[in-house]
Amino acid sequence: MSNQGQEKINVRDWITLSTVMIGAVLTILALIWQVPPPTGNGIVTSTFLLMVSFIFFVNSVSTNSKAQFEVNQGKSSEERIQRFVTFAEYSFGLGFTLVITGFAILGYEYLLGYVGRELATLLLPITFLVTTWAIIFIYNLINYFGKPLGALRSLKRNLWMFLELFCLVIIISDFFEVLLIP
Repeated sequence: MSNQGQEKINVRDWITLSTVMIGAVLTILALIWQVPPPTGNGIVTSTFLLMVSFIFFVNSVSTNSKAQFEVNQGKSSEERIQRFVTFAEYSFGLGFTLVITGFAILGYEYLLGYVGRELATLLLPITFLVTTWAIIFIYNLINYFGKPLGALRSLKRNLWMFLELFCLVIIISDFFEVLLIP
């Protein structure tokens, strides 16, 4: 199979995955506004994160579609097509990070409202994010196999993990009622 044929298949898969994420985000938004967390907190922040992620997923679909169009035209250089694919990948990854942080906040707020300041309330976002990070680390190990420290060198994934870690610090601060902003 030619290199262009491989691009086409990969792009189509990303279009499908991004479209599924759009549906998931919209479904989650509809559900959380039907039954908001009992504390009333977190819903605005989570909605904001999910709405912005929606934009990134739509961009991923349109950018991957543009890459597929360019491949089908056969007139564009591989470098040009790769720029579209890379832009779509960054867009999808940032959208996914926003969904992950939105879920962590929502899960925490729902448990805080139903269970209170119990250990289980704090363990949910910690477990959720650590599991996400473990999966990303394993993915990086597979993706960068044979490259020295390759699993740690993915700038974009490290940036996304940093944003998720920042979210976790805010959740932990809230749990222990530590005011981060005076």
